[in-house]
Amino acid sequence: MAIITEAFLPKVDGVSKTSYLTIRYLQETGREVLIFAPDNAIANVGASEVVRVPSFSLSIAPETYAAVPNSIVEDRLRAFKPDLIHLASPALMSLYGMMVGRELNVPVVANYQTDLPGYARQYNVAWMEQPLRDWLRYLHNGCTLNLAPTRGVKRALKKAGFKRVRVWGRGVNVNMFTPERRNAAMRARLLGGRSDDRLLCLYVGRLANEKQVDYLHDLAKQDGIALTIVGDGYLRESLETLFADTDTVFTGYLVGDELAEAYASADVFVFAGANETFGQVAQEALASGLPAIVTERGGIGEVIQHGVTGFVVAHTPQAFTQAVCQLRDNPALLASMRQNARAVALTRPWSSVMGQLEKHYGEAVRINARFKTRFGFTTYHRSARLRGMFAAFGAWLAVRFYRRKP
Repeated sequence: MAIITEAFLPKVDGVSKTSYLTIRYLQETGREVLIFAPDNAIANVGASEVVRVPSFSLSIAPETYAAVPNSIVEDRLRAFKPDLIHLASPALMSLYGMMVGRELNVPVVANYQTDLPGYARQYNVAWMEQPLRDWLRYLHNGCTLNLAPTRGVKRALKKAGFKRVRVWGRGVNVNMFTPERRNAAMRARLLGGRSDDRLLCLYVGRLANEKQVDYLHDLAKQDGIALTIVGDGYLRESLETLFADTDTVFTGYLVGDELAEAYASADVFVFAGANETFGQVAQEALASGLPAIVTERGGIGEVIQHGVTGFVVAHTPQAFTQAVCQLRDNPALLASMRQNARAVALTRPWSSVMGQLEKHYGEAVRINARFKTRFGFTTYHRSARLRGMFAAFGAWLAVRFYRRKP
């Protein structure tokens, strides 16, 4: 199995988490795994090598490294001779994975996990929205099978012309993320000196444009509510300035046991980002016994059962404030939602989700076998001129957007 992931540890986001858990599952089930990732990634996962592909960091998001199309991917894939290639949120580097898979008659499965066209609007380059969508459609339609994290995302992709789209959801580690990790010391840390009788609202995620953390500013001003922001990113300084008229606490990144304790020691989870294709943080919150307040936009709303495990609200700051105040003023509803959140999370273990992935792999193998017979994929994308064009495009990107790495 070859895994090509556009983001990986030590970066903490949905793509890197899902890639890591998929790799661990493949290793545990006896597969030999070769991993491709940007060059800031860790060197290996257990016995599996991580091939670190030359990359650049984005000026608009320095914590994000983008690996450009590079022949090292093709060379190593050909030497490795995978039985299946899995692309995690393909963008640039994954191009060679798709093309080599087609040439070698190897099934290629791709996750659609990052709403890059939607990000274009958030970063004030809306003119790139359609070109990005066209590029992703080309890349995904060159794959054998595409996996969307929610039904809503699947519908949107099919409407946009993406083919062979299936739903592959996400699981949650219910042993790590559990209400049992609630403790007074972590709660005191999250409160940062604020009164313990306040409703402690938690945001977890990167501090970047697309997360729209500023939508929580009004919420932080409300009586009886304490907002704590867990995460970091290039917007941290400006957000700290924005929230300076409140008593909001910024903790920076928390990972592992500390993150699990933070979820469990809070009261409510809030997340306003409108471009999430799934929203793994919301599911981690549910497993920790927190009702979640999320926007109706994007795929994150499908993680929540409205009125049962939280609220799916209109995409306005006022809607978030009203929903949280409703829980502040109704302790019985809050207690009920906390119980419901944990109960629903228990039905979504990673083991069952990986079972679904196995079925998708099997379907990809069958589709690929039919396509080989009907269309002769060995003739697809052999043009050296095409590869040279994309290599030149990658070089241009590196020059245009490169930032000196820390």
